[in-house]
Amino acid sequence: MLTPDVIELLKPESSGPLLVITVGNRLRSDDGVAPYIAEQAKRPKNGIIILDAGERPEDMLWKAIEVRPERVVIIDAADFAGEPGEVRTIPEEFIPENPISTHRFPLRVISRLVTEDTGAMVDFICIQPESVGFGEGLSDRVRSSAEEIVRLLSARE
Repeated sequence: MLTPDVIELLKPESSGPLLVITVGNRLRSDDGVAPYIAEQAKRPKNGIIILDAGERPEDMLWKAIEVRPERVVIIDAADFAGEPGEVRTIPEEFIPENPISTHRFPLRVISRLVTEDTGAMVDFICIQPESVGFGEGLSDRVRSSAEEIVRLLSARE
C-alpha cells in the first residue's frame, strides 16, 4: 500500500507539468521496477510526463530541461532496509553522491542539475527490491507496488 506522501508526490500540478523520471536496469531483477512502471503507464494523466532513463539518468537532463517541469519525481529501486516492495519518499540528503548503484551517474548530482536548469523541485520515490541479481522480471511484492504506482499515474479509460 502506498503512503500518503508517495500519493501526494505523484499528483499532477495545476501550475505546470509533473515530470516522472524512472531509473533502473531491467536485467537486474527488481532494479527494473521503475522502467517497468514507465512501460506500463503508457497513457499518463494530463499534466504528467514520464521519461524512462534506464541505466543512464544523465541522458534525460536535456529532456527534463526542455519540459520545464514544475516538479520532478525520480523513481528508482533502492535498498533502504525495508520490506521488499515497500515504497518510500527519500529526502535528497539521503541519496548517495557517489555512484554506488547500477547507475553510472549519481542521482543526487542529476537532481541538482535539473533544479539549477529548471528551478523545479526534485523528489525521490524509492522501492525496496527483493533481488537485484542478474535476471529479468520482478518479484511479486515489487510488481504489486509497481502496479499501484502505475494506477496512480495512468489516465482512466
